[in-house]
Amino acid sequence: MPDSRTVQAGIARMEGYLLWQAEIACARADAEAAVDALDWPTAAQREELVDLLARRQLDVSQMAITRIAARAHQLRGEYQHRYNVLKRRALATVLALMTVLVLLNALLLAS
Repeated sequence: MPDSRTVQAGIARMEGYLLWQAEIACARADAEAAVDALDWPTAAQREELVDLLARRQLDVSQMAITRIAARAHQLRGEYQHRYNVLKRRALATVLALMTVLVLLNALLLAS
């Protein structure tokens, strides 16, 4: 039986696949709409133009997704660093407060 990480990775891959298929369909529909506005291309030229425009849109989409993924990875690293710093500060604060409480308790018991 697969563990939860394997299942989550499979779901993420499936989601990515479905999103990319939707992007392909959208790019194709947009390209067809753009070429439909032209009255001069033959059927073969029309299909070539649709393919060209759809491929260009998919290339632009892929570049955008790549940039977004790289930025998300960068932000995750930055936020993880900030979280680690805050966690260390919180631990240091708790330890300092515990030390003060122990010292105060020792002073009260000594008197």
